[in-house]
Amino acid sequence: MIKSAIFEPNLINMIPKSMLLTVCLFLLGLTVSAQYTEKINTNRPGSSQGAFSVGNNVLQGEGGFGFGKQKHALLNTKTNVFYIDYAVRYGLLIEQLEINLTGRFRSEGIKRTIGANEEKIRKTDFEYNTIGLKYLVYDPYKNPKKNDSLDYAKLKSWKETYKFRWKYLIPAVSIYAGVNYVNAGNAFTFANDATFSPKFVLMTQNNWNTSKSGSWVLVTNFIVDKITTENPAFGWFVTSTHTLNDKWAVFAEYQGQKSDFYSDNILRLGGAYLFNNDLQIDANIATNFKDTPSIFNFSVGASYRFDWHKKDEVILPPGYKSGIEEVEEEENIEGDGEENIEEFEEEENDSLKQERAPFVNDFEDESHREAMENDLDERRTAERLEREKIEQEKVDKKNSKRSKKEERRRLKREAKEAKEEEKAKLKAEKEKQKMIEEIDAELDKMEQNEGSEDDELKKIEEELKKLEEETGDPQKEKEKKPVEEDVDAEYEKLKKEQEKTKKDDEKRRKKEEKERLKEEKKRKKQEEKLKKQEEKRKKKEGN
Repeated sequence: MIKSAIFEPNLINMIPKSMLLTVCLFLLGLTVSAQYTEKINTNRPGSSQGAFSVGNNVLQGEGGFGFGKQKHALLNTKTNVFYIDYAVRYGLLIEQLEINLTGRFRSEGIKRTIGANEEKIRKTDFEYNTIGLKYLVYDPYKNPKKNDSLDYAKLKSWKETYKFRWKYLIPAVSIYAGVNYVNAGNAFTFANDATFSPKFVLMTQNNWNTSKSGSWVLVTNFIVDKITTENPAFGWFVTSTHTLNDKWAVFAEYQGQKSDFYSDNILRLGGAYLFNNDLQIDANIATNFKDTPSIFNFSVGASYRFDWHKKDEVILPPGYKSGIEEVEEEENIEGDGEENIEEFEEEENDSLKQERAPFVNDFEDESHREAMENDLDERRTAERLEREKIEQEKVDKKNSKRSKKEERRRLKREAKEAKEEEKAKLKAEKEKQKMIEEIDAELDKMEQNEGSEDDELKKIEEELKKLEEETGDPQKEKEKKPVEEDVDAEYEKLKKEQEKTKKDDEKRRKKEEKERLKEEKKRKKQEEKLKKQEEKRKKKEGN
């Protein structure tokens, strides 16, 4: 669970220009605090609430889902659990005030064995929904006492800087008041539970930075729930969070709850990854220490904020003027026996406020102050350049990912077009093959027709031969006929010969006509054959 500025960088691990600058910046990290933080402030992955709000005009969503198994030794049941946690938080009006809605949707599949029979039960409902207000009552980092002013001699001492001080045990304190809503006939509460009931929480939080091992946060919650109903519940949380670096953190949490309806002690372990200043991803496991029922849950989730925060409240370390400082041009602040104070110039998106304020006990040599301020200015400039470099790397990485994505899309599109072109080519080949097959079938059919035409030609030739046999040679017929002396006979003979000649001419004409038709058919057949051979040759040349 990331509480307040747990993911803020450990400045002591950075290489400073001087030991004095390192000590000063580290001390600033210890003492400067505010409700709003540059990085997201979330209650996940644990179940407790931190003392600090999300900051004025910040909307934050937190949620996750989990799976679990439960076994009850007395009831002889096995339960598979699925649940969804959700929370919506908003910084309202002032830095110290927050309104939030929290809830959980739960679904259970229960297998209960009674003798030789196994019974299955399904329960699905909202386990709880609570809306309430959280207010920071006390902040130990705000308005420090004047006797806590910085001592320049101590700044040079590592022992003085990191030694334990009892005042570090004083926590920030917040109170929470909310209203529970339970629908009628809820499967996860006792019968006749009140629809609306109050909930009160007292929250404390300690933030500690160490020299080498990162930051630590300790959160405690003391809960009084449903106090006005017949079955009130009491609970407590102790949560410890530790940052491994500026991206990773781990946590351990102990939860106790006691009521007539259900009592238990639960241990949670997990970690979180800071994806960017506004997004955190987390995971955790939970178990308990009894078997009525035994619990084992695994959950993953995320937190995201919409940052509309406009103005930071700067809580200065001891010796600095506290409160919200607004820059006024050409204004001099005069005091009896005190030197003029130059106000800090606010710089947007800079985690270290660009202000100048003197220590209460001034150094004897003014050159030390100027050197220190110059070093701070150079350090701030280096930090700003480093942030700009990181942001530019993020942008370049994002552009690289986009270009790679576009390249993959282009290759995919080209592969698709090549595949479609190949399909079209195969389709065209199939159509050509089909056309060739049709032409071959047509040629076979024509060859068959040519065979039938040859039969017709043979028939015509046979008819011609028959006509020739019937007609015979006229000269031979004349020789065979005897010479008749009778004129009448000659006349009759001449007449018959004329008729015969006429018939012969008619037969000869018919024969010539048939021969002409035969030659015409042969010519047409030859032309068609040549035409088909030419088409076939052109088709083969085209393939």
